[in-house]
Amino acid sequence: MSLRTWLIVIFLMVPVPLMAQVDDAIEQWAAEVENDEQVAAYADELIELAERGININDTVALSQLPLLTPFQIKALKNYIMLYGQLLSHKELHMVPGFDSITVSLLETITIVAPYSPVNQWRLADGSHSLITGLGGTVEQAAGYRDGRYEGDAIHAHMVYSYNLYNHINVRFVADKDPTEPWGSGNFYGYHLMLNDIGRLERLIVGRYSLQFGQGLTLWTGLAPFNLLGSSTQRFGKGVRLMATFYEEGYQEGIAATLSLLRSWHATAFASKTHGTRLLGGRMEYREGNLVAGLTMHHTLLDNSISLAERVYNQDYFRGNQLFNAGVDALWQWCRLLLFGEVAIDGSGSIAALAGANLVVDSRNSLGISYRHYDVGYQNLMAQPYSMGDGRNEHGWTFDARTRLSLKIDALLSVDIHTFPSLRYGIYHPSSGSWLRAQLGRSVGGKFYASLRYASRAKERNVPYSDSTVYVDEQTLKRQLQGEVKWESGSWRLITRGAWSIFEWENGEPQRGWLVSQQVRYSAGSLQAALAYILFDVDGYYARIYLNESNIQYNFTMPMYYGQGLRVYAVAKYNISRHLTLAAKYAVIHYFDRDSIGSGAAMTEGSNRQTFYLQLRLKF
Repeated sequence: MSLRTWLIVIFLMVPVPLMAQVDDAIEQWAAEVENDEQVAAYADELIELAERGININDTVALSQLPLLTPFQIKALKNYIMLYGQLLSHKELHMVPGFDSITVSLLETITIVAPYSPVNQWRLADGSHSLITGLGGTVEQAAGYRDGRYEGDAIHAHMVYSYNLYNHINVRFVADKDPTEPWGSGNFYGYHLMLNDIGRLERLIVGRYSLQFGQGLTLWTGLAPFNLLGSSTQRFGKGVRLMATFYEEGYQEGIAATLSLLRSWHATAFASKTHGTRLLGGRMEYREGNLVAGLTMHHTLLDNSISLAERVYNQDYFRGNQLFNAGVDALWQWCRLLLFGEVAIDGSGSIAALAGANLVVDSRNSLGISYRHYDVGYQNLMAQPYSMGDGRNEHGWTFDARTRLSLKIDALLSVDIHTFPSLRYGIYHPSSGSWLRAQLGRSVGGKFYASLRYASRAKERNVPYSDSTVYVDEQTLKRQLQGEVKWESGSWRLITRGAWSIFEWENGEPQRGWLVSQQVRYSAGSLQAALAYILFDVDGYYARIYLNESNIQYNFTMPMYYGQGLRVYAVAKYNISRHLTLAAKYAVIHYFDRDSIGSGAAMTEGSNRQTFYLQLRLKF
C-alpha cells in the first residue's frame, strides 16, 4: 500500500474515545527540548503531584511544586489572608505575579478545596501507594538473540511511597531496564523526607537534588526548561526530592535546611554517589521581596579525570577535586523581578548571569538576560541556562508574551550566543541563534488553535575522512508546527501537523513532515487515548519530536525520521478507589526499511511493537 493510500485511510478512520490532563502540562515542556530523559523525569514528577492532589489553598504543600516562585507563594498567602481561600483556579489570575502559563499548568496538577492545617499527626493517618509495572518490545533485538545483552527485554519497576500531610514522605524504588539481568545490576533508591516541622524546613536522607540560585554554583538533578515566552530566571528550591527514576545527577546522603533567627536560613549537605563526594552548605537571607544567598561546595572524585588530548577539550576539567562558590539574589519590586548570580571556581575563573523580567499582567510580560561564562570555568555540579555545557559562552536572551487584537496570544523567545573558544564539534570560536515564536487563539473555551515556528542556527565541523583537516559550515534547522484542539464534555480531539527543514552548506537539505490525530476520553473511572502519527522525514538532521500520552514511569517522546506510521492506545481505569490499572500498546510501521535500528538493537522486519501494564494500589 502506498504512502498516499495510507494517508487517505488514516484520515477516514473513525476516532475511538480517548486521556490525562497532565499531558497538557507535559506537552508545554516536551515541545521545547530534545532530551527525553529530562522530560520523562518532569512528567513523572507532575503525575506524582497530580496523584497526591495538592490543594492550592495549602501554601506549605505548594512550596514543593517546581512551578512556583517564593514571591508567588507569598502573594498567594497574602491574597488568602485578605480575601479568604480560593474557590477556583481562575481566581489565580487575580493574584499578583501569576501569569496565564503558570495558571494553566497548576490547573492540571492541583485541586481547589477548603483547607485547614492539621495540628496533631498520627502515622496511621498517612497514605500508602504501591505501583508495579511491566513491559517491553515484542520483536526481539539482535543483542538478545546472539547473547550480546546479558538480560532480557523486560522493563519492570516498583515504587512504594508513604505520605503524611506533606510533612513526612518515604519512598523505595526499584527499576530494571531492558538488556539488564534481574538482580544487583538494577537501579534501587530510597529517601526519607521531613518537611516544615518547627524550625526544620526540610531534611532528606537518601536520594536528593540541590537547586540554588540560577544554577551557576550548584544545581543537580533536573534543570528547568525555558518555556517559550517565559523568562530564563530560575527559583532554586534548595534541597529537593529527586525524580523517582532519573539516574543522572542525583545526590545520595543527607541534606537539611534550618530556619535560624528572623530571615536567615542555613543548609548543609553531604553526599557520595558513583565515586563522587560532595560536601558544602549555603546561607540564605529572605526578607520581604528579597532572596539572597551564598553557596560553597567541594567536589572530590575517587578517580582523577584524565582526558585524551584533543583539539576541542584543551580547556576541559582534569583532576580529582574542585572548589566552587557563588552569590545569587532575587529582588522583586512591584511587577519587576531582577535576578542574578556570580560564581567562581578554584582557579579564579568566573561565570555570571543577570536579568530582569517585567510581568505587566497575566498575559503580558517582557524578559531579558545576559550571561558570561569564562572559557576556563569548571564546575561538575552546575546546570545554568546555557546553549552548551555551562562554560565558554556569552549570550543574550529576550522573551515576551502579549495579547494581540482578536484575542490572539503571541509568545516570543530569542537567544543569541557566542562560544569564544573551541568546543566539541566545532574547532574554532563560533556563534549561533535560537528563535521561537507562537500565535494562539481560544474560542469559547472549547476550541484552541496555535501555530509555532522555531529556527536554530549554529556552526559545526564538516566531517572529512582526513581527521587532521577541519572545515566549518553554517547549519540552519527550521520547524513549523500547527495544533488544533477541540473539547466537549468528556471528549477531546487534538490534531497536529509539523514541517521541518535542515540546511547545510555542504549537502542537500533534509526535509520532513508529520501529521497526527489524537482522541482522548475522560469520564468517571476511565481515561483513555487513541492516536496515530504519519511521517515522512528525509534524514536524521530534520527529525521531529512529538510527545504522546503516557503511563507514569513509562514516558515516550519518539523521534521521527524516515517514512512510517505509528499508532498507540493508552487507558487508565480506576477499578476502585484503592486500585488502578493502566495499559499502553504502540506499534510503528516503516514504509522504507526492512529492519529497525542498528547493531545489537536492530530488530528484523518493518514493524516494532511495545506494550506496558501497570497496577497501582492506594491505601
